[in-house]
Amino acid sequence: MIVDRPIDAPVPSATIWHATSTDHVMAVLGTRDAGLTAAEAAGRLIRDGVNELPPPPVPSTLLLFLRQFNSPLIYLLVAAAAISLSLGHRTDAGFIGVVLLVNAAIGTFQESKAADSLAALGRMIGQTAMVRRGGMVSVIDARALVVGDVVELESGMAVPADIRLSSSSALRVDQSTFSGESVAVAKDQAVVLPIRTAPGERATMVLAGTMIEQGRGVGIVVATGANTALGAIDESLRATKPTPPPLVIRLDRLARQISIATIALIVPFALVLWVQGRPGDQILLLAVALAVSAIPEGLSIAVTVALAAGTRRMAARNVIVRSLPAVEGLGACTIIASDKTGTLTRNILSVERILLADGRTFVRADWADDGLAAMRRAAALCNEASVGPDGMPVGDSVDVALLGFARDGGEDLTVLHAVPRIAALPYEPERKFSTVAVAEGSGARVFAKGAPEVVRRMCHAIDPVALEAATAMAEDGYRVIAVAASGGVTTTDPDAPTGLVLLGWIGLIDPVRPEVPAAIARCAEAGIGVRMVTGDHPGTALTIARGLGLEVATDQVVTGTEMANLADQPGRLAGLVLGGRVFARIEPVQKLEIVRILAASGELVAVTGDGVNDAPALQAAHIGVAMGIAGTDVARGAADLVLADDNFASIVAGVEEGRVTYANVRRIVIILLATGIAEIGMFIGAVMLGLPMPLTAVQLLWLNLVTNGAQDVMLGFGRGEGDELRQPPRPPSAPILDRSAIALMIPPALLMTGLALYLVSGMHRDGRPLAEIQNAVLLMTVLFQNAYVLCMRSERRSILREPLLSNAWLLVGVGIAIALQVTAMLWPPLGRVLGTAPVSAAILWFCAAAVVATIVVTEVTKHGVAVWQRRYRR
Repeated sequence: MIVDRPIDAPVPSATIWHATSTDHVMAVLGTRDAGLTAAEAAGRLIRDGVNELPPPPVPSTLLLFLRQFNSPLIYLLVAAAAISLSLGHRTDAGFIGVVLLVNAAIGTFQESKAADSLAALGRMIGQTAMVRRGGMVSVIDARALVVGDVVELESGMAVPADIRLSSSSALRVDQSTFSGESVAVAKDQAVVLPIRTAPGERATMVLAGTMIEQGRGVGIVVATGANTALGAIDESLRATKPTPPPLVIRLDRLARQISIATIALIVPFALVLWVQGRPGDQILLLAVALAVSAIPEGLSIAVTVALAAGTRRMAARNVIVRSLPAVEGLGACTIIASDKTGTLTRNILSVERILLADGRTFVRADWADDGLAAMRRAAALCNEASVGPDGMPVGDSVDVALLGFARDGGEDLTVLHAVPRIAALPYEPERKFSTVAVAEGSGARVFAKGAPEVVRRMCHAIDPVALEAATAMAEDGYRVIAVAASGGVTTTDPDAPTGLVLLGWIGLIDPVRPEVPAAIARCAEAGIGVRMVTGDHPGTALTIARGLGLEVATDQVVTGTEMANLADQPGRLAGLVLGGRVFARIEPVQKLEIVRILAASGELVAVTGDGVNDAPALQAAHIGVAMGIAGTDVARGAADLVLADDNFASIVAGVEEGRVTYANVRRIVIILLATGIAEIGMFIGAVMLGLPMPLTAVQLLWLNLVTNGAQDVMLGFGRGEGDELRQPPRPPSAPILDRSAIALMIPPALLMTGLALYLVSGMHRDGRPLAEIQNAVLLMTVLFQNAYVLCMRSERRSILREPLLSNAWLLVGVGIAIALQVTAMLWPPLGRVLGTAPVSAAILWFCAAAVVATIVVTEVTKHGVAVWQRRYRR
């Protein structure tokens, strides 16, 4: 059903009240299709009004499995397997096939999760609804609601659709999941709003997915399912393509580079062999060996283990990982765009400042001051909250905060609660104040609290200086409540009090979580910028930001209205966003736009949030971080990481662990590629020198996947060097293999190549069989890997300065690699597959010398790179 008039225009309540037939619905809502009969309109209502969000698409396991083969490295391995099989080398083809299947199985497992973020949106639609149909009130399945239904609402209900109110009584709605506001929002059917009022600010509307916190209301359904404001977020979430985590981007780039380099080697290599007159099958076999040498088959498994280890470390620090690549991503971020409510603040109202009528100001540390005695008593007596069995206040958030203030100042709430109330006028949004008359002596005393402009009219003259200070407090973002009392025993009518004495003003605010300022300071030390994004008032947002320690100028506060005014000027909008540090009154689509602009400027963006309004931005960010306690299912489903304690400080711990994980992954890549370069050098050198092939394809796979894999995966358990948060973030465009990584790879790889060719040349000259030559080269390469991986536990510290047990698992991995190679040499069944056997003492001594040379060359290289980096950074 299409609504012709703006949904916020006044609608005659009598018409809505009786809109129980199709004719009435058509009269109230209208239609663009002239001449519709009642039956046709009813059919349209049912067809267009299905109150259910479309189910999320879920890829099949088979599709996920096939996706794993969409990589240039995999294409090369498949080609190598096919060539080996066509040449009759079934063992080689079988080994390559096993590698492909193992990698595909791991990738499928990583990606096999349902689209739970979209499914959670559907679950936010209320399960039941109380409707008036045919003069009867009944409870129905919320999915059966249609446009035009009249719905009754009361405290504790989930709102089942977008509803235009026709009547309300003290109705307040928790819509923090949409707007991010920490307090319930008052609703009033009589308010007239501009047509373009944002959904979260429509006082005449309640939205699907929100909760009725107090009061009652009746309204007509104007939108259901996908047509609701919740549906708009659902559509935005579906249209938002997830941004790959930084590690995925870097590894994909590395895979393409390796593939191009491999093809660039194989083609001229094959041409040289063809010119030399080598047989075609030999050329193909050597090409397969070269491809297997160049491709780091164990990279996928080793990286997965490193990420899994990082996941466990993060979980121990209250950061739960939903997507493995995101482990590293948080450490790479350059900006954290954080939701305010519940993340940076405690998501509760708290009394933080008191201004007395005489101009004196008090802060939280002064609550027990004698000068606040009258204010404490008034706050506790003119109060509709109650004290629960556990002694904690229960009720409206403002009244709970006032009771907390009185209790923290030393008042006995039980005693004050027992004071006889003669009369009380509860707070109503239309009145904007509440009063209470309590027995005192032979008469009564009246207390009042409410909006400053309302309470002011009840009081005697007020000091202009104090009044100006109260105005400034409101401009600073505090929610200000005025408190007054009669001068003594009085007969003042509590329903219309006059002649009161103003006690002062109470400033409430959602307080900063105490640990967050230090966490933000650590972010600054780590080179990470923090941006606050909230639906709150700009003044409130600025006050909170400064309380967090963020250095924010007034012109760095960007509002949703300012962004909306520049929506058709993308250049100016980008400049506004990039210059902002605090974003206030932001709508969900604008938060998404903020993330996109920051990402387009070259930043790696992490976004935190807990509400439905945060979900599209969480999904679009490089790293989405949701709250585990206060967060909605939608936010958690769209995020990569979930904070188990809803603590921004845990993000900093996640950044540290992310950087440790990246360092581990980088070392794995360096070691695997250094080994690959050495193996490629062996083959190219052997061809150029007319020597036999140093290793078979099966032996190369054994090296790359088994012996090397047994120790490389253990690098993922490294715990860092302790100064990760004192380092700047990596430039977003920096590859894994930067200049320092290449420098750490090349000298040891060239050493290994030279030693292998020297060994092959000497044994070939002595007339040793090819199998014996390859067996010796295989052992030496395994020992080279052992020495190199032990040196590379740290890229900066010497092997002599690195504690032996800094990574005990790596020592286990090295031991396993050696044990596997010894088993291959001594166990005949495995030896027949790999072509391995025991070696002579002379070969053992040569291998030992190669190990010593590897350690010396690697340590000299590390020292040289460290010196170069220090000079380069200066």
